Amino acid sequence: MMKRRLCASFVAASMVVVPAQRAAADEAAALIGGALLGGLIVNEVHKNKQRQRQQTQRRTYQSSGVSSAQRQQNREVQSALNYFGYNVGTVDGSLGRRSRSGISHFQSDMGYPIDGYLDDHERGFLLTSHQRALASAHVAPYNQILASQGQGGLLRTYRNEQLGIQTPQGVQPVQPQTHMAMTAPQAVQPSQVVTARAATGAALPNFGFAQPGPVSINAHCNEVNLLTTSNGGPSRPGQVREPVFALNEQFCQARSQAMTEASQIEVTIPNMTAVQVEQQCAGLAQAMAPQMVGIDTKAPSEVVAATSAFLQNSGQPMASLISGGKICLGVGYRTDNAEMALASATLLASAGQLGYGEVVSHQLRQGFGAPVGMARAGEWMRLALNAAQSGSGVLGQTSERVAVLNEASTSAAAAPAIPVFSASTSGN
Repeated sequence: MMKRRLCASFVAASMVVVPAQRAAADEAAALIGGALLGGLIVNEVHKNKQRQRQQTQRRTYQSSGVSSAQRQQNREVQSALNYFGYNVGTVDGSLGRRSRSGISHFQSDMGYPIDGYLDDHERGFLLTSHQRALASAHVAPYNQILASQGQGGLLRTYRNEQLGIQTPQGVQPVQPQTHMAMTAPQAVQPSQVVTARAATGAALPNFGFAQPGPVSINAHCNEVNLLTTSNGGPSRPGQVREPVFALNEQFCQARSQAMTEASQIEVTIPNMTAVQVEQQCAGLAQAMAPQMVGIDTKAPSEVVAATSAFLQNSGQPMASLISGGKICLGVGYRTDNAEMALASATLLASAGQLGYGEVVSHQLRQGFGAPVGMARAGEWMRLALNAAQSGSGVLGQTSERVAVLNEASTSAAAAPAIPVFSASTSGN
């Protein structure tokens, strides 16, 4: 009961209206709404149709005896197969004859035994490859492979890399790093160079080193996904041995879900290119920038209340703002823009979608898009879990995912985050 009261209090707080300058609101409205609005209205019609299909599917599932976690995994398999060209039709979580045929073709292409059923290794490779493709298909050399060979070429490239075969096409991809690895130093600019003293004096050498670039969520999740595959799959409820790593796994799962969700909405927007969508999302991040100041130190209730008032004064329908926030969350992850992703998740949580507090928590815990704020990260996570447990889950927050998040966040409360990779440290 206490958790429900707390959740209700946060929802109530999110609707508090604070004074705002109308001129600023009008400017923000232009940035947030703009050309996305027409497509978002169309999307509401699509969602109504999807709800009807989901109700029918739920009735089918209730009689099938398949668990919700297994259905979710099946849907992920079907989405990955469709992406890589093994057309299995509707993503419904039921692996029927068409899905088994797609799995068989996948196994044949990858050199696996052909039986139409995925073992843990095959499933892990398929799902990890799908996540990698969503995150890196626009980055060289993968964009060149995608343009010339399609999604199937990407899959073959990932398989070859797993076998130790180098990727051709000139520029080699950045290899995933271990927990203790560092990013490669950037090129030193002439203005940054400090000439070392000659070896004739007693002074210690003083070299100029490039400043590290922004932390990459893409590189972080590539590493996490590879380690998850090598571990035989993600952490399960009651089996969380490394709570911080389990939270990283959950973050990267939520990130993949956000990119998939954004792609599904984007296809309903007429007459807009991907570049134009990214420009709209850059405007959203700029409009939200004042709300993000101090997010690492402010209580979630304070951030939610102030941002909710800002959204209400924007002049945009809340449903459109929510759909736009979902698009820009996925775009932020797709383009490796941590600030955009954090702003979008905060917008969604403040618009009543409190489950997106999970994303805010993960990013504050790791310092993605804002300074590290461990205490506030825990509060955002509790806000999201309360919402999920009351039936308002988002981003694939199944009962299994919520259980892992609960267990890992409780165990990791006093643990430090995995060190952020930086070129400013060195080792022998």
